[in-house]
Amino acid sequence: MEWLPALVLVHIVGAVLGAGGATFAEINLVRALRDGEISPDESELMKGAYAVLRLGFFLLVLSGFAFLLYFRLMDKTEFLYSPEFWAKLTIIGALSVNAILLQTRKINILWGSAISLTSWYAALILGVLRKMDYPYFATLLVYVISVVVMFFIVRAVHKKFCPPHTTNQKTS
Repeated sequence: MEWLPALVLVHIVGAVLGAGGATFAEINLVRALRDGEISPDESELMKGAYAVLRLGFFLLVLSGFAFLLYFRLMDKTEFLYSPEFWAKLTIIGALSVNAILLQTRKINILWGSAISLTSWYAALILGVLRKMDYPYFATLLVYVISVVVMFFIVRAVHKKFCPPHTTNQKTS
């Protein structure tokens, strides 16, 4: 049995669930904060979005480790030296740190949302592009610029739809 197509499928499903979950988490957060408080129903919707996010992250990391094992066993270790691999690893690392900071309420929700959305879509896009010929630092520069742009987009959305006191705190 060929394992690579199954690994690719699980990896893509994980990235899609993560990007979709991050999108719906942000949409649900904005909708919930419109009246200044999160109702029990809104909280349940957000818990569902976060469950999808966590499942996507689990599938992405699990299949990522499976890829490492597969490439090692198939003696295709050159992939481990590619800028694409290191860019993805760095972005998933940023996503992991961001999740911890959000969970412990050590990061402003606007920055946390911007990092989450950008990281998930970057992982999805890099997965689709596959063989890229962009240098590692150029990819990370585009990523960092994208996080900053996403912050301003998220901030504008929150300013338009949420009361001022709900997005200036480090809590969700």
